Amino acid sequence: MNNEAPENTYRAELVSYPGAYGFEIGKSAIILVSDQELEMLSDPDRVLNLSLTFEKDEASLRQVCEQAKAAGHRTLIIAFDHFFSQYRPGQAGPRRYTPDMDEYVQRIAGIARFAQGYGLGLELSLLSPLEVGPAYRARTGECGVWMQYRKGLRDPKTGAFSVQVWRHKRWANNKGVVELEDAGVRVFAFRERSIPGTPYRVVDPSDIVEISETAKVEVFSNVQARAGDFTAERIRVYGEGRTDIGDLNRVLVIQVYRSPEMDYFSEKALPFLKSLVDMYADAGVKLNALYSDEMHIQQDWAYFNHHEHGEFAMRYVTDSLARRYAQMYGDQYRDFARYLIYFVYAQEDFANDLSARQPVMHVFGATPEAIRETALFRARYYRLLQDGVVDLFVAAKRYAEQRMGHKLEARAHATWAESPTVDYWQVGQENMNRHKYEYTPNFVWSVTVHQAASACYDYFRWGDFLTGNGNDHSEGGWLDRNYYGLALGCSTGILNEVPYSYAAHWGSPQEISQRHWWLQCAYGTAGGYHGRVQGMQHRAVEVLMLYPLDLVAVEERFGSWMTQYGYANYITQWKLLEQGKLEGGAIRIGDYRFTTLVALFEPFPSRKTLELMQKMVEAGGRVIWSGPPPVLTAEGEPALPLWQQIFGVRYTPAQNEGIAAPGRVVTFSGTLKEVAPQTILTDFLVDRIYPVQAEPGTEEVAHVGERVVGTLRRTARGGIAAFLGYRPRDDQSRSLGHDARNWFEILSALGAYSPTGKLPGVNDNTECLSRTGQYLVTRFPNGAIAIAPHTRDIVEDWSGGFARNRQEDERVLQRLKLPSERVEVKDFAVNGHRVTVNASGTVSFRVDERGELAAFCGSDCTQIEIDGQRYHFAERLGENPLALVAWAPVASERRVPGGAVMEIQVHGAARLMLSENLFPLQFQLFLEGATPGSKGREVPFRREGNRVIIEVSPELSGRWIFVVVSGS
Repeated sequence: MNNEAPENTYRAELVSYPGAYGFEIGKSAIILVSDQELEMLSDPDRVLNLSLTFEKDEASLRQVCEQAKAAGHRTLIIAFDHFFSQYRPGQAGPRRYTPDMDEYVQRIAGIARFAQGYGLGLELSLLSPLEVGPAYRARTGECGVWMQYRKGLRDPKTGAFSVQVWRHKRWANNKGVVELEDAGVRVFAFRERSIPGTPYRVVDPSDIVEISETAKVEVFSNVQARAGDFTAERIRVYGEGRTDIGDLNRVLVIQVYRSPEMDYFSEKALPFLKSLVDMYADAGVKLNALYSDEMHIQQDWAYFNHHEHGEFAMRYVTDSLARRYAQMYGDQYRDFARYLIYFVYAQEDFANDLSARQPVMHVFGATPEAIRETALFRARYYRLLQDGVVDLFVAAKRYAEQRMGHKLEARAHATWAESPTVDYWQVGQENMNRHKYEYTPNFVWSVTVHQAASACYDYFRWGDFLTGNGNDHSEGGWLDRNYYGLALGCSTGILNEVPYSYAAHWGSPQEISQRHWWLQCAYGTAGGYHGRVQGMQHRAVEVLMLYPLDLVAVEERFGSWMTQYGYANYITQWKLLEQGKLEGGAIRIGDYRFTTLVALFEPFPSRKTLELMQKMVEAGGRVIWSGPPPVLTAEGEPALPLWQQIFGVRYTPAQNEGIAAPGRVVTFSGTLKEVAPQTILTDFLVDRIYPVQAEPGTEEVAHVGERVVGTLRRTARGGIAAFLGYRPRDDQSRSLGHDARNWFEILSALGAYSPTGKLPGVNDNTECLSRTGQYLVTRFPNGAIAIAPHTRDIVEDWSGGFARNRQEDERVLQRLKLPSERVEVKDFAVNGHRVTVNASGTVSFRVDERGELAAFCGSDCTQIEIDGQRYHFAERLGENPLALVAWAPVASERRVPGGAVMEIQVHGAARLMLSENLFPLQFQLFLEGATPGSKGREVPFRREGNRVIIEVSPELSGRWIFVVVSGS
């Protein structure tokens, strides 16, 4: 926690809204899509088109502020978002006003003064890499530098070379259009030699010679590329000479750009951001929050339209970044441009053999260690870029909080494109979204490398800046039927200063989006009514998987996922080392305890990560390592000795990372004998197998033919160290026509999903119930349980637009057979309880230490039976169903003197009948007033026996009713 700045908590007469509860306080917004709209705001009575969908929305600044005050809002968002220019006329070219410009500050200051008259502070897109650039360059003389690389042939006799490149001219992202400045070209000559049987070419760094002085550029002005706002022109870089350098027969051509953004690694960067904050503070702008949607550095948001021979071949490389990298890893990297050859991937289009279609990469040397060292070089670049940008903006945010005198909420997610959501499969004319669940032979490319190059591939790291954190994985109509994005939401949330993340969804018909919303409620990423019951926390699991951050560094084609598995949490090894605490054989992170740690694809574990695994196993915990055995640690030291000791095996690394085994079958034995065989789908890196030799005392549990690809070592205290030398698949969406559940079966066999033991003969584990049953079932640290209908069988068959066409969606719904929206269980064994309930959508409930129902939230439901005790808590009045019944004690951190101790809400007309044990001995009921947490009129009630009866009229429907101790 940042102790220097207090939380800016919304405090009302009856309750307060600290932490995650603060996300419920509404905000008003004016989203701009042009400079003209900012100018128009100077007149508070000028009506603007504020439409964010096809439905027109028009209002003036004054009207927006009046509505905000009436609703109890205290924050007005003013932000530019180019995304919404699809719904109203937007900015055609680069913006004239950005938040680092004096005129922009002056205009915002005027708006702020007006808004303060209505009690409103501002939320500005102020500390965002995309928003800061033009004024930074004017003041410091620095800017961003991008380098685009293309490999070609060179005549070793004459030195002649000729390479064509797409020179980028214009990018666009959610902060508008930016124009790139041509900063010239650089050319390096080198020689290479192939390593037979591998995709690798050895390039000795000492053989790389700069020949930029020979380069000329020809522009094909009539050969243009366009994709939305993105534009590029074709150029030819050519030259000859420098025959004195010997038989160097290849060239690397680098097109350099200056971009309108900061040099994030300059010593001038943080002072500039602090001075920018000072400008707003000194102008009297009161900031309540920072608009922080998509916190990446400058890049174009088109997904598949700016590649060089199918590769995203650009990297951000300022002189300051190169200096920092050299300081950390060696002076040889000081001129980083020449090392871009080791990023080149599959650019052999000039080859006269089949390597022209192969994923050719370049490495430092031919040994297994040198090959891994090259991938580590790339991994270190991505991590330095990511960490450098995050650290800079975290420091600036902390300074802004000091100036404003309170914490600044920054509620958003890091990237504009997620993996697998925006990965690419070759599917012809079919809807691609239905294919985005598995690495199959038609997988082409992942967007992860684009995100890694844009400093936004590590969602966990951006959580240091973002409040709560979040993701939009289920966007554009992709339904996330394996619940991967939902699990990621829970994963980033528990690490955050405000431990509550979101896992959003958009781009589907309303009836389908509603079903995803129910899943969000069950996972604990939606807050609201169900959040009251769940204690505003995420669901709990005991399996923790290491997020495969470095897969992209080993081969950039692949994404930031190995298997989309929704019944575990994820964490990077760096966040594990930062926040994880080993307690016996378990890892403790906040209120969550994990007894099983899994590596998915971890080529460069830190020595500290391996040591943690060793201690966990010896203390009785479970560690499962899948994928390649590590040859090098993140520190660059040998990793195999300690790794082999932990897992009780011997492994001999080869030049290739693993062995291709497409179509082969993994079979299981011994402890895993009940696990079904699994077919290996492809020859891709992700599907390689890694045979090992088991040491004495280590059990062989998986084979591919005669090769041992699975082992298990037990420790004296009951710990398990399991090695799986292949990719376990798990696909509850059945995207390939069958249910693959290798991960679930292995985890179950190793005891990761054990029953509570309270109900003999039944596995009441929530993950087991979810993966094998009709419903998603979750549990929470406070003891709450949630049940929701699965969406795993709803196959994507609709367009993914943000704004919806209702007629088109109705035609989609006629084609689909949606599963029932009801939860109907009888004597259902779940997490130590037996439950009978019939409800619509998600139902959440919690019993207290006496075993009595203490909190509930559900729709079209009037009763629930738990452990033989029937609770009939409502009667419907009239014909319409009860859309919602919810009640829960007010969390201790929300209570205020003389305020509420319990809150109730009903949607619909009903007679509410609650146990008197839920209430204080003497109490009053108050309806929430016009603003959140305020005291409205008193609500009558009566007692009948041991129950409190509340008649919920239409006037009370949909509004909080607060229980207040009488006389308080």
